[in-house]
Amino acid sequence: MLDYEKEQKKIENEVWSSINVKNLRVIDFGIGEDAVSTKKLIELGAKVIAIDNDMDKLKKCRYMNIQLIKCDISHLPFNKKISDLALFYFALHEIDPKLHEKIISSARTISSKIMIVEPSPEGCRAYKLYEKIWHDAMQSINRSEIYRSLSYWEALIRRCGFKVTVSKKISQNAEIPPALLETMVHDTIKNWKKLSVGNEYIDKMKDFLKYAQKNGMKWSDLILVIGEIV
Repeated sequence: MLDYEKEQKKIENEVWSSINVKNLRVIDFGIGEDAVSTKKLIELGAKVIAIDNDMDKLKKCRYMNIQLIKCDISHLPFNKKISDLALFYFALHEIDPKLHEKIISSARTISSKIMIVEPSPEGCRAYKLYEKIWHDAMQSINRSEIYRSLSYWEALIRRCGFKVTVSKKISQNAEIPPALLETMVHDTIKNWKKLSVGNEYIDKMKDFLKYAQKNGMKWSDLILVIGEIV
């Protein structure tokens, strides 16, 4: 069995070796709970502007000594180029697909390059089950959780005026350790309760954990697309 942590590190290296962000001014759209991409950008020497519509998430990043902006990424408060790279790291699947073109077109007005990292909709049986439960749970509270194919993201950024310069899937071959699965599901349920997700979906997630621990689960491939204005 592949070592999960080593495999994750290898995947991380492949993602970030696809573009040199040192000394680039990068807007990180939707920093998320753990600010994974924000921390990595800083580590790699980028000049980061972090954007999120959740003030609590931004407050967690105050120690990073970077520019933090609270706004909805579908209504950006900029009207000229202020960055070298617009990064959407595991952000766009949480946004209504009807808004994708508007968001990427807006990103084009403020940045000369774009980088999208997203989960693939394809994967093993356990992953597909996990994906469906997440999708249905978020739909129940009028949120989005929709994964798209590589060709979707390529076509999207082309329509918005970017030339695709990097386009690939990065395979994830290591099974998620059972203890990590348990922690992941526990944290998910805790967050869903805060969001008022119904018990129906929480029970499905608990059943999923039993299934995944018995049968094993791998994450889907990562999708990576980079584009630039030429």
